[in-house]
Amino acid sequence: MVGSWIQITALPWLVYRLTNSVMLLGLVAFLSQIFVLVFSPIAGAVADHYNKRKLLILTQTLLMLQAIILAALTISGKIQISHIIILVTFIGVVFALDMPARQAFLIEMVGKEDLMNAIVLNSAIVNGSRLIGPALAGILIAAVGEGYCFLLNGISFIYVIVVLFMMTNVSINPVDKAVSVTKKFFAGFEYVRSSKTISSILFLCAMTGLISAFPMVLMPVFVKDVFHLDASGLGIFMSAIGVGAILGTVKVAARKSTEGLERLIVNSAIGFGLGVVAFSISKNIFFAVSFLILSGYFMILQMASSNTLIQLITSDDMRGRVMGFFTMAFMGFAPIGSLASGFLAHKISTPLTVVVGGVLSVVITIIVGKEIFAK
Repeated sequence: MVGSWIQITALPWLVYRLTNSVMLLGLVAFLSQIFVLVFSPIAGAVADHYNKRKLLILTQTLLMLQAIILAALTISGKIQISHIIILVTFIGVVFALDMPARQAFLIEMVGKEDLMNAIVLNSAIVNGSRLIGPALAGILIAAVGEGYCFLLNGISFIYVIVVLFMMTNVSINPVDKAVSVTKKFFAGFEYVRSSKTISSILFLCAMTGLISAFPMVLMPVFVKDVFHLDASGLGIFMSAIGVGAILGTVKVAARKSTEGLERLIVNSAIGFGLGVVAFSISKNIFFAVSFLILSGYFMILQMASSNTLIQLITSDDMRGRVMGFFTMAFMGFAPIGSLASGFLAHKISTPLTVVVGGVLSVVITIIVGKEIFAK
């Protein structure tokens, strides 16, 4: 995950350096994530149909190959924006298959009794690396360039793949191969649709996923054009989100039960929107970093709580499919936000674009939150 965050941080910096275009920043982010929106629910049905560990070995191997190719092209100086577009499209397709299987695999590793702690531990790992990875990326970009960031990411997958091969004692949930993937997909869709709690939480996750793309995609513009910093500044700003995410993870881990999680999810979504607005209008670096920490805190507080509640109330045979819809909501709407942020920033301004996104997030969350509490 540290390697992944290094690449996630370095790639938009490379795109902006090559093109100086906010539109292409949005396009690249859009292509890297749009397939999560399109394929994740189907990928969830695939995860319920096949061995999840073997699926993860396949996806991690493919992600390793793209990182190495990206590194080779960048280090050799032959990288073009067309190469980046092709590779991020490939990443998006593979990632759409990877995420539902990874989320659903948690319960097979630890069992239902430890699921809540496993989700929190997983969030801690992801967001701890989110703190370290961007900071390392900023240092590496300044010292040796983006290509070595991609190379380090590619090398990191070797350990992941070896560990997956070593996992021979996981508890595999039985798979009904008599029912086709297509039928399982439609059964999963009906399951989600019929649950008011799951569908409402997924809607809020989709809104946060959409708006979170605004500051993430436009971060190089804030760093270079608003605060006049170099690549190390990008690492600081991105790591600030990671600091907040770690704090949010600790908050969830401190909970003793799932009681009140619905209210926590709604309040966190509102807090995230307000944090995004405050960051976008900040002119002082200290305040900007502080509001990024708050944004990361509320975003992960919402997502970890949503993941926990949804997994605990979902039946085992539907877990892969429901996590496919969760992945679609949490990550699948980010590409739309990426494209919209690039377009709006081109038409108006980068800070105003992020303000619009944050305000929209708060208003919609308040409306949906009233519906949740009315049930």
